Amino acid sequence: MKCFVCGSEMKGYFRKKMLPEMPEWEYVRCENCGLVLCQTVYEMSDREWKQINDGCGEKFGHDEDPDDPRWVERLNCQAKLFAGLADQGVWEPEMRFVDYGCGDGKLADYVQNELNVSKTGMSSSHKLLKYEKFIRPEGENDFLRDEDMKPGSFDMVVSCSVFEHLLGRPDVDEIIGLLNDKGTLCMHTLVCEEVPQDPDWFYLLGGHCTLWTNKSMALLFEQYGFAGCAYHVEGRMWFFFKDRQRFEQLRSKAPSIPGEWVFSDKFVDYWKQKPYR
Repeated sequence: MKCFVCGSEMKGYFRKKMLPEMPEWEYVRCENCGLVLCQTVYEMSDREWKQINDGCGEKFGHDEDPDDPRWVERLNCQAKLFAGLADQGVWEPEMRFVDYGCGDGKLADYVQNELNVSKTGMSSSHKLLKYEKFIRPEGENDFLRDEDMKPGSFDMVVSCSVFEHLLGRPDVDEIIGLLNDKGTLCMHTLVCEEVPQDPDWFYLLGGHCTLWTNKSMALLFEQYGFAGCAYHVEGRMWFFFKDRQRFEQLRSKAPSIPGEWVFSDKFVDYWKQKPYR
């Protein structure tokens, strides 16, 4: 198996008993960039993969998740972050923002609540749109449809806890391809210096089939030609900018947006230490 990021060989890393009714799952690691893939998932049928993703939606409607106990706290922090972008004019009213893989749309709802109490009162002109590919909640009619997701049609694509679920280059292409020429990818996922060779690592969940390292994500950043990177520490969100001017705009406004920021011309490899949460 070849690494879809750098093209190097991948070798067996460890096995894990994930489901009682199935054999152990095989995880492989790229010898060059350290990307780890669940080969078992990559070789599943579309039907089997959809069943795995359907299972990931069981936490919708709940505020507790034992696998990520602080996820609601993080969503609230991210919502305040987006409200700050609107308040400071980094998120302009005419821009199209979409939360790709939004689940039950909780983040978009939190963002709207923050905008409602924003000192600028600009909530009516800013909206984080919702799109869910696999598990759209019943009765929801404010989600974008598949046919709405046209390449190059968004100024910002938010990808929150999605990149660990992607199956290779086509899925990455699909998400980044939604950006226009001056677009920004806003991403939350777990990126660590090295994926632990440990089948008991907390992050090895059924739907987590692509495990990123700093080196593999830095290569991806370069391959798609992004011009600058910002990382918001409390929100645990990266911003990949195609447009250098927009990157510099955020850098100049960052002191007025709550939270700690790190800026770089390259991928911000912030997380180095264990436990990689």
